[in-house]
Amino acid sequence: PFRLRAMGTGDAGGDGAGPGQAAFEEPTQTLMPFAKKLQTHRPQSWSALPSDLAGLVLRRLPSHADRVRFAAVCHHWCFSRQEHCLPPPLPWLAFPDGTLFGLPHGEGAKESFKLPSSANYCMSGGDWLVFSHNGTCFLMDPFSEVTLTLPNISSFCRVDEPAGIINDRHVMDEYMVGLVLHRDTAIFLRKVIRCSEFLVSAIVDIPPLRTVAYCQPGSTSWLVSGLGSIASFIDMMFYEGMLYIIDRSNNLLGINVGEDNDNGKLRVSRIERLLDGAPCGFKYFRGCLSYFDSYLVESHGALLLVRREIFYIRDNDMIGATKPAVGIEFEVSQSDFQSRSWVKVSSVGDDQALFISKGSSRFVDVSRYKLNGNCIYFLDDGSCDWFWKDAPSSCAVYDMRDGNCFFIPLPTVRSKDVKMLAAWLFPQS
Repeated sequence: PFRLRAMGTGDAGGDGAGPGQAAFEEPTQTLMPFAKKLQTHRPQSWSALPSDLAGLVLRRLPSHADRVRFAAVCHHWCFSRQEHCLPPPLPWLAFPDGTLFGLPHGEGAKESFKLPSSANYCMSGGDWLVFSHNGTCFLMDPFSEVTLTLPNISSFCRVDEPAGIINDRHVMDEYMVGLVLHRDTAIFLRKVIRCSEFLVSAIVDIPPLRTVAYCQPGSTSWLVSGLGSIASFIDMMFYEGMLYIIDRSNNLLGINVGEDNDNGKLRVSRIERLLDGAPCGFKYFRGCLSYFDSYLVESHGALLLVRREIFYIRDNDMIGATKPAVGIEFEVSQSDFQSRSWVKVSSVGDDQALFISKGSSRFVDVSRYKLNGNCIYFLDDGSCDWFWKDAPSSCAVYDMRDGNCFFIPLPTVRSKDVKMLAAWLFPQS
């Protein structure tokens, strides 16, 4: 039902172009007004490039690094980059040693460089990298090196929140949460996102609970939710003022969290169960077991639930041995708030590609970059080592049209003979 093979130069790029390869062709009728303008005004230097033409060039650059290089030419070009609203650039692959790779161009991944300041990060949070060392935590934009200090992982207390969940029969387990918060322990960060200038949210483990925590950058303590006693959260995202979270049953919760008008501290004003968990629509194969993961993504104003299932051979005589992977499948569902359910979709869009990982996931319009749409790019996240054991790369793409999976050739980055896992980094445009 599916095939795995290494991806060649032309497998992911449309019209014969390699994956990530920029397309600089522009319709003649679009460029003609600019050509006439240049003939009329005869600029003295490239620094006099008209702003509207500079914006057209910027829109054709797929990489954040290319846009930075463009802006570094002169003050005028830098200003042009700032004044134009640009489409999101293609993401980077970030490795913990500070190496960043662009998506393959032409014959391979030729664009790469090191940012020493980004070395030893513990996870990616979209356009930020998360660092944690000896209890100290902070977020950093690796390109601008802007840093946001987070509370120490051993400092946490209970957040001010409602006692119950709207549209849910559960209530907070005050006793259980109280016992956990009084233990001499530290929280373990599983996912961190910067929601706004004053709010950072995280999925955290405080054994035996997995719950949600909040903080304000620069504050001294994490504020922990009591939700962890009734749900095990696996992904979250912030969209239009609301924090959305899915649990292992793929139930969707919406959380309103903000500053208290009286004291300026964070408080949760509302927790609501918005959607019921989606039924499993995956195939099952005799003699096989499977490993599931779920990801929450926003696309064009809708929430998408992306579920990944990796199949492996069941062998009772090989306990603890490497499991031979036999295939992978993705299923995508869209939120329907009227029916309070997830609705399965067969496509993510011919001009869209989805990049997923445990740290951060996003949709990117790839049509202008001659990268095939309706595909899901995913990474080795350490949870299925047996799937990646003989793979030629730690990055792969799943085609929603036919269910085929191709590996993207990337240089291997290793440190002390230990494989280093990559993460998606989504720089600001």
